[in-house]
Amino acid sequence: MEVVYLKISFIGAGKVGFSLGKYFSVNNLNVKGYYSKSFKSSKEAAKFTNSTAYEDIKEIVNDSDILFITTPDDVIFNIWQQISKLNLKNKIICHTSGSLSSRIFSNANNSGAYVYSVHPMFPFSDKLNSYKKLKQAYFSIEGDKTHIEDLKNLLECLGNKVVVINGEKKHLYHLANVTVSNLALALLNLGCKYMENCGVSSEDSLKALFPLIESNIMNIKERGFLKSITGPIERGDIGTVMSHLEVIPDEDKPLYKNLSLVLLQIAREKHSEKDYSKLNEILGGI
Repeated sequence: MEVVYLKISFIGAGKVGFSLGKYFSVNNLNVKGYYSKSFKSSKEAAKFTNSTAYEDIKEIVNDSDILFITTPDDVIFNIWQQISKLNLKNKIICHTSGSLSSRIFSNANNSGAYVYSVHPMFPFSDKLNSYKKLKQAYFSIEGDKTHIEDLKNLLECLGNKVVVINGEKKHLYHLANVTVSNLALALLNLGCKYMENCGVSSEDSLKALFPLIESNIMNIKERGFLKSITGPIERGDIGTVMSHLEVIPDEDKPLYKNLSLVLLQIAREKHSEKDYSKLNEILGGI
């Protein structure tokens, strides 16, 4: 199947739908159009991608070979219930949820469609500009084996890397994404709050800490975790860890200890000859 020549459409005209549609269109894929709860949103997305705005969900299904459902997660099943009653024979139906698997397309075999989860591992913060950096993103795919390679080839021809995952692991996969994005954001925010408690403004706190944040991220990218670890845990600096535990708010102590124990595992792997038993005891490890 030459998927690069097939007609691609979107149900849902939010940030993901906007960005993917624009990314596909500027890379010469055949973006047919959009259907959304709000026709105004459909028209805006269609104008942005030089495609068609649909008022009838049946029409967009009929006009499409590959249909991306780019709605919020809790709407995907409702959309599927609507379109599964239509003629889907040989059509490729994808949703872009990070947490849901293709199994949300219940009884897909009876519809004649091939169903997939295609998730861009990328933060869509701006519907008008996110597409410009989308080439650097990895995509994950899971679903019917029939067209897995076709979809993989479609994305790879755009210059993206693709990982094929097991649908049963989708929640764990999503946890990985959330941990390095949303939870990392929460942790960085916490660090900035500690700086603010030193009398530094919120704006200056972020600016002052950002070179440290950025350098660590780049070190991990270029050198990996083992060669990037630094700080009191790696050094086995018990005095510094004890001083941290004295000043950290009680509600944050479990987080500090748990994350420090993860660092301790990395440090032990890097320095197998070093005795970290006392530090492990202080942090409540086994």
